[in-house]
Amino acid sequence: MEIRSQNTDSTRYATLPLYSAQEPRLAERRTWKRETSSSNVDHSADSMFDADGPIGRTTEARGLGLTDVDAASSRYQPLPNPPAPSFTALDGTSSSRMPNKYASPPLLQGQQSSPLRTETTHSIDAPTHSGHSSLSHLGPPTPNFFTSQSELLHPSNKAENACPSDGDVLTSPWSWHSVPILLLALYATVFSAIFLTIAIMKPRWGERIGTHGSLTFANASLMSAIFAKTIELSFVTVLVTLLGQVLTRRAFAKTDPQKGISIAEMNMRTWIMQPGNLIVNWKEFRYANSIIGALVLLTALSAIWYTTASEALVSPKLKFGPVADRMLSGRVSTVYANAMYLGETCERPIQLALDEASATTCLQITYAGASFNHFSHYLRNWENAIGAGNASLGGTSYSQRPPPVAVMYDNTTIFGQWITPSSENITTDSRRHGRLVQNVTMAMPHAGIFNAVREPRNHIIQPDDLQGAGEYRVQASVPAPAMNVLCVGLTSEEMAPMIVNVTDPTNYVPNRTAVDDIFGWNPDAEVPETPWFPKLPIQYNTIVHIPPVWGPPAVSLLATPAEGASTSDHVLCAIRSTQYRDCTTWYNVAQSGGLLKVHCDDDPDNTIPYQSSQPDAPIGVWEANWKDIGGEWIRSLALNNGVSDANASSARLVTQFIPDWSENTDTILPSNRPTIAESLAVLAGGTALLSSLNAPFDHMWNYTDTILEEPVYQTFRARYSYKDYASGGTQNWQGIFYVILAVVFLFNLATLCYLSWNFIRQGYVTDYTEPQNLFALAINSPPSTALAGACGAGPSRKAMSKKWNVDIARTDTDVDGFSYEPQAIGSRHPHFFIRCREEELSPMISQSHPVTPVSRGLKYRRHRPPTINDAVYGAESPLIEQYQRLASSTTRNFKLTKLFPSAMKTNSTA
Repeated sequence: MEIRSQNTDSTRYATLPLYSAQEPRLAERRTWKRETSSSNVDHSADSMFDADGPIGRTTEARGLGLTDVDAASSRYQPLPNPPAPSFTALDGTSSSRMPNKYASPPLLQGQQSSPLRTETTHSIDAPTHSGHSSLSHLGPPTPNFFTSQSELLHPSNKAENACPSDGDVLTSPWSWHSVPILLLALYATVFSAIFLTIAIMKPRWGERIGTHGSLTFANASLMSAIFAKTIELSFVTVLVTLLGQVLTRRAFAKTDPQKGISIAEMNMRTWIMQPGNLIVNWKEFRYANSIIGALVLLTALSAIWYTTASEALVSPKLKFGPVADRMLSGRVSTVYANAMYLGETCERPIQLALDEASATTCLQITYAGASFNHFSHYLRNWENAIGAGNASLGGTSYSQRPPPVAVMYDNTTIFGQWITPSSENITTDSRRHGRLVQNVTMAMPHAGIFNAVREPRNHIIQPDDLQGAGEYRVQASVPAPAMNVLCVGLTSEEMAPMIVNVTDPTNYVPNRTAVDDIFGWNPDAEVPETPWFPKLPIQYNTIVHIPPVWGPPAVSLLATPAEGASTSDHVLCAIRSTQYRDCTTWYNVAQSGGLLKVHCDDDPDNTIPYQSSQPDAPIGVWEANWKDIGGEWIRSLALNNGVSDANASSARLVTQFIPDWSENTDTILPSNRPTIAESLAVLAGGTALLSSLNAPFDHMWNYTDTILEEPVYQTFRARYSYKDYASGGTQNWQGIFYVILAVVFLFNLATLCYLSWNFIRQGYVTDYTEPQNLFALAINSPPSTALAGACGAGPSRKAMSKKWNVDIARTDTDVDGFSYEPQAIGSRHPHFFIRCREEELSPMISQSHPVTPVSRGLKYRRHRPPTINDAVYGAESPLIEQYQRLASSTTRNFKLTKLFPSAMKTNSTA
């Protein structure tokens, strides 16, 4: 490395930083001058160094790539006597007078060659060690400074070390800095508001999300996660920008002694961008214990948990909604208990053209299969109840006994209910009539609900619509099909009037019997209901009677128990059907199957009984049509095989369920087995379900034909709750996440308002909390005793809370013995640096009134300050006005006028 200097008696040429041949030259013109000094008579004349254009012939040196400056010596020209030193105040005005406090600033004392050098001159090969170094010549030197060891590495001229800004501090609100931030703030605000609204409203997405909906669950969850993540990222980005804008404006402000920013506050951006610092550097919290610190901590925690909060409260998930009243519709094709309709719709390969009895054959197979299946389930439930040691199975109440059970379509379990519409009681009834009397009524759910809930017009989401995860519950206010079985014990003598061989049923007149009052028979009626039998069945056998004409509603069964049984000789049972009005049908559906139940009378689940919808619905009207169904049903069970003493298994089992009875003992329900009436009711329960399938949802038939060519829709009252994809929490404790969503939205809204107002009013301020901007500012700032010892291990805890301000030094006036020729396209721009408020301010800054005055006309002349592009040759740098606005943005102008009347006048004139 070769360093050259040339000295004469009248002129001393000092080298400036030189440039390699490969590097472009500075596109500016620098002229510097130095006053003569009595202390340095060898350098009595100043010279001018023109860096504009090539400097003659240059030779490239090795090492640092410096160029030979000998060729440039011919261009040095002496300057005339320089003007007196000038002082630059905050307002950017120049004055030849300096404040008393700085009457003899260090920058003007001693040797003029370097304001921060001692009198002793060292050669390059003779290093010195004089303590700490100050690489910036802005303001007074700090204590313990030292002289650089190399004129090249540490040049001693402000002309060489000053950093005139080449960009605006306040940029346009429509710049590439501002517009993306405002768009992100708008996006974060709008969508965080949408997410908060969704979380509060908890909308149900219904058919919009599902297998056949607009979105599948997977896509809906993915979209929710994407939006939540983008909101979080936008929130973090905008929040960091907001923090940088607030802190930077505080750093510029000079109106309040408490203003300025600390290192701890500058470090708050890492809380948001690197949440792990909240754990690693938790001790730094005490030095950021301001309102801003608390808000930043709150928003940092909100940003951490925002995705989790949106997943808990916004992302769709399967859950049940509230029970809602609504009207449902179902198809109706026939009247209740229409045997002809059931025969026509019975699925079979043999049609009527091949066998005219194919319909009844199909029905009997259907009845037999369903009845024995239901009865098998019922007996199994009895076995389980006995094995569980249920002591309440006996007595007089049916409520504790196993309920009737049935199965439909192999995946729907049906439970009926034992009811006592007339307060039936086996003990009381048997005692009153002096014989065994058991009156059992079994209500079953309306089977038409099964098809109604699947009607497309009802828009009920089925499990398949939600990838098999759907579920719903329907409560229907419809009449319940019911089976009534009345069994009465008789002796062989009392059965004699009914044992006849009738050849012509149309002319037969039945005899009076001992049980006419119990069954309600009237032998003198136009169509008598009294049954007859060809013979008495032997033990373990049964014989049935099916009325040969339409009218009587019941089919009858005569059973003979085992010999020696402690009961009546024979038991006669009448089986009939009706529609009960005081019931509510419940239907629960899931992917695994359905559960169809009925709740009647005083059952707490009897929420909307049919009589509440139809108060005029009758009770106790037996359905005459059911007799045709009951006839085929009872034949299919081989319960009439006792005519030939066939000993059918079904008859044997039924006769074993006859309750015990004696004249001296009260008759009660057995606790170890069902009764014959209960068994027959369960066996006949399937016919009640088939009778209500495609039947009306009320007790009336308003059509002429009993079978409609085209089904019609009939509405009924219902309550409906369903499981679908909905937003909102699934657990009560998840409500805490509402705080996260609310905080994010409120901060997004506040950030949008703040940035919009400040960007439009002044513009985007260079964010000095960003590492690259802070580095450029700090490296061009003078050293500070506030950070003594921090160069190795970082700032101490005490230094974390010290306040710092951004100041400027003007470079277009002769403040320290140097003058700068204005740029070709505009004025010389100021130098920005940072300084601790506790330290002595630069002579360019008034310590007593560190406020940059701004005139009323200047402040309100234009909405936004001018930019560098607006610079005029020879005029004041636009950065001065930008700095003034930031430095005095919170101060009233009339106060500034009183404090700095002369400065205000000068500034207004400029």
